[in-house]
Amino acid sequence: MKVLSNWRSVRLWETQLERDLHRNYSLRTHGILIGSFTLLLMWGVSALQMHVFDVQSLAVRYFLTLGVGYLGYLLVLRWWARRLVENRAGFEVDAGDALDAGEFALDAGGSPADGASGSALSDAASGALDVAGAADEGAVIVVPVVAVFLICTAIVLGAGSLVLLYFSWDALLAVAVEVAFSYVSARAAVRVAREGWLMAAVRLTWKPLLGAVACAVILGAVLDHFMPQVNSLPEAVRVLLKKN
Repeated sequence: MKVLSNWRSVRLWETQLERDLHRNYSLRTHGILIGSFTLLLMWGVSALQMHVFDVQSLAVRYFLTLGVGYLGYLLVLRWWARRLVENRAGFEVDAGDALDAGEFALDAGGSPADGASGSALSDAASGALDVAGAADEGAVIVVPVVAVFLICTAIVLGAGSLVLLYFSWDALLAVAVEVAFSYVSARAAVRVAREGWLMAAVRLTWKPLLGAVACAVILGAVLDHFMPQVNSLPEAVRVLLKKN
């Protein structure tokens, strides 16, 4: 009965903490800021691979970019959650600026790993579809229709996975609760099994991460195979538009 009582107390404390975090902060805005930072980090990693290390394979570049981006995301998530827990009153964001930042970040959230903007993704998808639709049976098709279809599918699914992965506030809330619990456990004899902040973050993000990695690697492999002359997704889009 004592164990059950302790468990109920922990659950009540956890529920109250979640309510306090929701009341004191705009967790959606914080998720948008974390996601925007992660995309900027990925853009920098991709640029280094392309211009400094001369990584030619888009599939390899996308894979490494997403890997480094995810590690950076976990570290920022941990630091951010600690700030929320330790300084509940000193981390406010203006609501109007938050909405503007949200619209910008969601537009940028569809960016692929090489740093192309959200408008580039939209142009890539529409351009690829136009190429497929305008190709007559007697025309010479440089890029097979199946490759265009795979490119469009990978872009759409990969962009959605990145938005779900980096711009969601669920992981931030879960990590903040685990960090707060670690502080409570250090100050009192609280013997309740917890998964820890890292396991909580991975549990909530591994599925969209897997989807983003799969789509990015497929997209890079398709471009490497059918358009080996291009060095980035925007360059591939320009080639497709010229062939239209």
